[in-house]
Amino acid sequence: MHNPFLEKIEERESDVDYIRLALEGDASALEALILRHQSWIFNIALNMTGDIQRAEDITQEILIKTIAKLSTYDRQKATFRTWLYRIVANHVINMKESKKEQFFASHAESSDYNNFILNLHDTLKLAPMRNKEIIDETKNYCTMCVLLCLTRMERMVLILGAIFDVTDKIGAEICDISKANFRKILSRSRKKVADYFQNNCGLFDEHNPCKCSEQVSYLIQLGMIKPGDMNIKHYSLGTIRTVLGKTITEIENSYSEFLTLYQDQPFFKGPDMVSWLKDLLQRSNINEIFRRIDT
Repeated sequence: MHNPFLEKIEERESDVDYIRLALEGDASALEALILRHQSWIFNIALNMTGDIQRAEDITQEILIKTIAKLSTYDRQKATFRTWLYRIVANHVINMKESKKEQFFASHAESSDYNNFILNLHDTLKLAPMRNKEIIDETKNYCTMCVLLCLTRMERMVLILGAIFDVTDKIGAEICDISKANFRKILSRSRKKVADYFQNNCGLFDEHNPCKCSEQVSYLIQLGMIKPGDMNIKHYSLGTIRTVLGKTITEIENSYSEFLTLYQDQPFFKGPDMVSWLKDLLQRSNINEIFRRIDT
């Protein structure tokens, strides 16, 4: 699995070679370029939105932008990683806010951040759920929704710096901010999310009030979890940690459990954008596609 966020960029089969061949009319090179990045873009979009269907749409929108601007990429000004993921960051930070985002953002602003899920009505009247698969879905859903209580920039920095273990140098380049500012935002967002889990989540302390098994039934009633269409059923490529190909960087011991919770979540296989591209190529040649998308 290609990891675009490693500090050292591999020379073999580099993105630049694929770009050059694609712009010369090699459709397979464009397909390979998309395949290398589609799942990373999708997982960023998913963590930013907490919604698989919306993340799929966002992934397509970003790849359309990328193809449209591919001829403008200048390797003398930036690595392709920085160029591409700056497009990703700008798109997801500036996209229209969803109703789910509005709900969690307003709740985080209007009440105690640490108590947002504990304020759900009548949770204590429902019997705890014993289905492990649905409980795992609840844990996955909760970890994503906690991110929605952050501002979009905080969310993006946390996804890059904590979940994907991106260095401050690479993260700052992608977010177009200074390294010092990246570290400051990362520290602030990590503390907000870690405080919630440490003070409320039963996974961290059995005496904490919020337990996945006691939230399941109510979240199902709200339609937030659908037993027949669960995120964890979506095909994954392993955990985020295994896809990263490295262990968690122990920056601060107080955050290690929190990072483990996120990096042990699934790294989902992105939508099949190569098939989408092949469908376009059946109707047009690659040069016509560049022109069409750009207009």
